[in-house]
Amino acid sequence: MNSLRDEQSLAPRPLFIPRGLVVLTALWIFLSWVSLFGFQPPVQAQSASYGPSIRLLFVGIGVGISIAWPLLRLSGRRSSAPIAQCVFDALAIFVLLQVVIWPLRLVTSWSLPRALALDAAICFAVCSTGALLSIGVSAKSERTRAVMMSGFVLVTLAPAAVFLLTQLLAGGSPSMMPALLALSTPALLSQFSAPVPLDPGSEEVWLLKVAAIGAGISLVAAIGRHFLTRFFGVPASNSPRG
Repeated sequence: MNSLRDEQSLAPRPLFIPRGLVVLTALWIFLSWVSLFGFQPPVQAQSASYGPSIRLLFVGIGVGISIAWPLLRLSGRRSSAPIAQCVFDALAIFVLLQVVIWPLRLVTSWSLPRALALDAAICFAVCSTGALLSIGVSAKSERTRAVMMSGFVLVTLAPAAVFLLTQLLAGGSPSMMPALLALSTPALLSQFSAPVPLDPGSEEVWLLKVAAIGAGISLVAAIGRHFLTRFFGVPASNSPRG
């Protein structure tokens, strides 16, 4: 009986509609909103009053995309259709976030190009995370999953930490340092959700290009990995315990 349960727990999970992920994403956004805004409106209900809190809201959304989502999937059973499952997950998250972005234009000074740039940044971040996550959810080894999760945390926190330390110690940052922000989803979304009424500048457009390149590399790596696994028999892992 125990061996049967072990086999069932180790069996790949078939493709499914991520209803639970949708509920958890909505709950994550709601709790982030309540923790930042509360239930009382500000004394002066102006766009400047909401700006810093909205920026922190998107930092929280970035943490949800780059850490909470991978943690949810990597802590569960491996998937029998990792690419399709991560595509379903990514679409669910991206579509749900549209309900957050566009109504916020009513209480912010964002121009249409800035809102579109924020939307594009979210799209690239979701694509990058989903592509790399598809490699992790297909792994049998717990060690591989732990390494993947550590990588997600490192990529999320390290670029922003290095950028801030460089600014504090050197009094500024080298010209290439802002590109690190494109690797960290919370830092990237914080940059584009700033309460600025202007269109994205050349530096922000450059950040979007770096994020797009990162998403492209992640997609190529994920597709290449699954292609090798399927057609050339490259094992995703040696054993369930690593």
